[in-house]
Amino acid sequence: MYNDILSELLPVEKPLLADRIEKMNVSLQKGFVDLKWNSQNIDPFINTAMDVVTRVNELVIKMKDNVKKI
Repeated sequence: MYNDILSELLPVEKPLLADRIEKMNVSLQKGFVDLKWNSQNIDPFINTAMDVVTRVNELVIKMKDNVKKI
């Protein structure tokens, strides 16, 4: 989802979601740097990261659908 969001956004759309993209990056940073799949407490990290990314993804889908309707 994360990669799809970043690859599907048009350059004019990215500034509209800059704060949410930053929030995704912050929530995922621990997974990029510190955590491994067998790390303790990986499940709370995955749940939090999925929640943040899913909310942004839903917003992107809604935004794209609205543009299609226009």
